[in-house]
Amino acid sequence: MNFNLWHRVTAAAVFLFSTIVFLMTVAPTISFWDAGEFITAAVTMGVPHPPGAPFFQLIGRMLSLIPFSDDLGFRVNLMSTFSSSLTVLFVYLVSMRLLRQWKGDPKSPISALTMLLSAAGGALMLSFSDTFWFNASEAEVYGIGMFFISIVVWIAIEWYFHIGVFDSERSLLLIAYLMGLSIGVHLLSLLALFFVFFLIYFRDRSKEDLTLKTASLALLLMVVGFGAIYPGIVKYIPELLGGSFGRYFLVIVLGGLITVVAMKKLHPQLRMVSLAILLVALGYSTYALVLIRANQTPALNENAPATLEKLYSYLNRDQYGTYPLLKGHNFDDRTRSINMRKEVYFPRRYNHEHISSYQKYSSDMEYFMKFQFGHIYMRYFLWNFVGRAGDIQDAPVTWFKQEGNWSESQGYPVRFYAIPLILGLLGMWYHFRKDYKTGIATAVLFLITGVGLVVYFNMAEPQVRERDYFFIGSFYVFALWAGLGIYSVVEMFTNKTGRNEAVGLALAGLLFIMAPINMLAQNYQSHDRHYNYVAFDYAYNLLQSCEQDAILFTGGDNDTFPVWYLQYAAGVRRDVRVVNLSLLNTSWYSKQLKNERPYGAKLVGMQYSDAELETLRPVQWEPQRISIPLDQKNFAMSSLEYIPSISQLEQLPAAMSFTVPQTFTDPAGVKGIRIQDILIIDIMNNNFNTRPIYFALSTAPSDRVGLENHLVVEGLAYRVSPIPFQQRGGRYYETVNIETTKKHLLETRVEPDSNRAYGFMFRELDNPEINLDEASTKMIFSFRALYMGLAQVIAQDRGDVESATSVLKKMDEVMPPAFHNFDNSLRTDLASFYLMMGDTTSYREIADELRDWFIPRLDNDDPAQNQGGRSAYVFLLTYYEVTGEYEKAIDLLRRLEAMYPTDPGVQQEIRKFQSLIQGGGTQIEVPIAETETETN
Repeated sequence: MNFNLWHRVTAAAVFLFSTIVFLMTVAPTISFWDAGEFITAAVTMGVPHPPGAPFFQLIGRMLSLIPFSDDLGFRVNLMSTFSSSLTVLFVYLVSMRLLRQWKGDPKSPISALTMLLSAAGGALMLSFSDTFWFNASEAEVYGIGMFFISIVVWIAIEWYFHIGVFDSERSLLLIAYLMGLSIGVHLLSLLALFFVFFLIYFRDRSKEDLTLKTASLALLLMVVGFGAIYPGIVKYIPELLGGSFGRYFLVIVLGGLITVVAMKKLHPQLRMVSLAILLVALGYSTYALVLIRANQTPALNENAPATLEKLYSYLNRDQYGTYPLLKGHNFDDRTRSINMRKEVYFPRRYNHEHISSYQKYSSDMEYFMKFQFGHIYMRYFLWNFVGRAGDIQDAPVTWFKQEGNWSESQGYPVRFYAIPLILGLLGMWYHFRKDYKTGIATAVLFLITGVGLVVYFNMAEPQVRERDYFFIGSFYVFALWAGLGIYSVVEMFTNKTGRNEAVGLALAGLLFIMAPINMLAQNYQSHDRHYNYVAFDYAYNLLQSCEQDAILFTGGDNDTFPVWYLQYAAGVRRDVRVVNLSLLNTSWYSKQLKNERPYGAKLVGMQYSDAELETLRPVQWEPQRISIPLDQKNFAMSSLEYIPSISQLEQLPAAMSFTVPQTFTDPAGVKGIRIQDILIIDIMNNNFNTRPIYFALSTAPSDRVGLENHLVVEGLAYRVSPIPFQQRGGRYYETVNIETTKKHLLETRVEPDSNRAYGFMFRELDNPEINLDEASTKMIFSFRALYMGLAQVIAQDRGDVESATSVLKKMDEVMPPAFHNFDNSLRTDLASFYLMMGDTTSYREIADELRDWFIPRLDNDDPAQNQGGRSAYVFLLTYYEVTGEYEKAIDLLRRLEAMYPTDPGVQQEIRKFQSLIQGGGTQIEVPIAETETETN
């Protein structure tokens, strides 16, 4: 039996199987959150958010130049796909190395298959775990970051056991270089150094040498060694280079290191350390790309780190502020505020913006254990090895029973029945029993990439999205243990029962099916993204909602990063200037808007000088009226001419006036407005007469400086109007530019146009196999709400039932409700729209299902205290009137009567239904149409 051949074939099979599955489920283009920005940075060689990822960009750039797909986003996504498959391969190789060292090479084919199945099982459990698979299907840094961790762990294990070509100190030098390169992907990869440090300490060391003294010294050297790289090399080299003395100092240090390396007579370990430092610095040199590109002012140039001083700030993430780690100010339970006069150890509740959340906890330790460790880390950990209830924010773990409705998409809940968890715990025990030295090193990696990061990140409640990707390193270690767990179960079973190897192989095969194969089956649908074009199409639709040369204010990552990709990488609507409101609080960004013209786009006019933008700060503010003079002859009207109340004006007013409210309160209780609010007003003053100005529909009302009465819906954006509109208090949109929005929604397209064009894109939303994550589902809701809002306005303002109905039918055509689990509140509104338009057939199709959803809510929600309870009564009374079930309506009203015996409205409704019974019943009054609309 040639076991080495079997081993190589299995390794290839693990890699190919993971790759095939990842290729079948990878996103076909950009996705939400950071992926859009990273792809844009890779394609354009721009500068992404701090602290950057230059080596990631270099690889992504090379992939983007290979024309195997029309979509640049898909090309760069494959970097995560293949790097993740390589990570799975290295998990398998490490597992096999450990098992072969402990058990020797198998003597029979059956024992060989048992060992191979165990190692492959652990690798594939990582492959098909929730967090790892999600990272593998989009262009994020965590896929390639895990590749660096896994290859370093593999090389270190091979070196530790004196295997072949790796039985040389050159392996440690290779690790040093790889760690240097990994800095250019994600700093979390550096945590693998602690695994390496422990193996260096344990290698060839006898039990007698493992004393408290040697261990303490080793730990001290580990901390010093890690500190030499981070923050040493990473942060302090740019800082030192920024000063004249620092430059000379670094030249001296560099010369000394080279001299040490060149002098072969010196102590070999000193030469090794010196060479390792040089190799880390060499790998880290990819950050020169950031400095070079920042000086070339690319379109994407976050923080503009064009000098060494700014590069240090960029690497230090100064833009995001600081937070305490081991000592700092903290929440005071007595005063219910942050105590700025006293510092405490291990502060967890430190952020002024999250005081309402802190009040739920009696102490910092309770906050740490329940939220940071329990809700954040343990919930994510169990998602990967027990099961997940859904993809809605804060979804719980699924053990065996249903945990409620936590998903609007398909594929949930996911259940592994805790089998991977049990196998991982058994594997951890087996590892320590067989080899406590490598067991300790592996456990350190597990703890430092898990609980260690929980302590380090000190996350506040709530988070804007799930953060499970931070802890992928600990999930990687546990999957490795789970593979060892399969082998340990087989070994224990055969040893205790005396069964032969064939039975052990059958047990290994059963566990292989119950763990990795079940994880594949359970997670496949929820991780299949190959029909998901929502991020691309949303960004396209948002840009095409804007007139030529528009200024578009956006609020967060998901309405900015995909738009940047379309503009800078795909070349769509580069005339639109996107202004991200969060970044507008930074001087480097406002100066870019004012002074730079990416791809020829117009400057964003501002009256502030660059020096004034540098010193701009939030100001104390009382709500007051702001007036912007209007150019009555030359105002850029364009699409606003479709609004009757504007087109019918003889002339515009002399000025547009609106009240700017307070938008923030500082820790001292002083209220004011932010830098972004000051600059929105300034941009309005300097551009409103000559260019269309928009806010994305997704922006928060508090970010619109009091302009609500001046906003007109045009597609997926609010256009700012020179005149106010009367607010009607509707659920959807107050004023809609019917003509432009209707063209966008009814004249859909499947191919993007780089220039101004009508027709939105909703690709694959009518595909029954589509699967959407939470962010995509929210965008689908916004698409649907836009259709419904347009239909409502057409019906109410124009009385055109036929056109309104055609809008709703088009909505169901492009995003069929059978393929999307839309929120029941949206479905309730849709049913009401159909009823309002006289289409009782369509109303009944929706309302018959909603009835069964509303009835249980009658027992749970008090209509006086809860909007859900009121909605249930209103809906069911209307439903029973439409269907002629008047007795049921009276029974429902009797329940209300028991709760509110003196309410005259209840008595009036009872009398109405009693008269309907006596009179034989009449058709419910329809506000617009008197007869039912025919439906197909």
